[in-house]
Amino acid sequence: MMDEWYRNKTWSIEIKTAFFDKLQQVEHNMRVTALQIQGDTLSRSKDEGTQQAGIELLQMIMTGYPDEIYIIAVVQGILGDYYYQRSDFESAETYLQSVVDFHKKFKRVGVIRREDLLLAEIIILRKQTDRLEEALQLVINYPDSGGSLSEDHEQHHYYELLAHLCYQLDRKTEAAGYAMKAIEIAQNMELDFMISKSATMEKYYQQLPDLQQIADYESI
Repeated sequence: MMDEWYRNKTWSIEIKTAFFDKLQQVEHNMRVTALQIQGDTLSRSKDEGTQQAGIELLQMIMTGYPDEIYIIAVVQGILGDYYYQRSDFESAETYLQSVVDFHKKFKRVGVIRREDLLLAEIIILRKQTDRLEEALQLVINYPDSGGSLSEDHEQHHYYELLAHLCYQLDRKTEAAGYAMKAIEIAQNMELDFMISKSATMEKYYQQLPDLQQIADYESI
């Protein structure tokens, strides 16, 4: 295939040399596209060294192509998601906030990566109580700003966040309704692994009331 040179799933000195040799031969737009796809591909590797190689390629776009604002927003979303998945919330928040700010000015671009929802979730998990209202608005506005809720796991995440935010803001009745909705979606999902959390993430959520506890407020 013509594009195999920028879709490598492994990384070595030989592959890196061949990649950059080819990169110098293509036009500007293709260069940016190749860096983005190759960086994203490598960042998804299970090997940490390969992941870091991918991160470096993505960061090259931000430093080397500052005029590519739409591509940079996509890259920041990839990086925000990368650090979120590893519970490095401080790094994730930096990138996600940049993307959210970008979306306020420009149309949502690229693959929908839930940056708004991830930022809201980080605000909850980092216990930034002074930003709970801001986080709630991020989640509420998400569907109208082009965010995707077409899949069950996306809807579950959406209602789960609304439940936790409303509960912490002492809007307990609203929180209970959202919690019940999230529980209902989870019960009807065939692929429940889609809403499972990593062991590290579970530790953060154990510090919060679970959805059933929030939902039970409605029956008190």
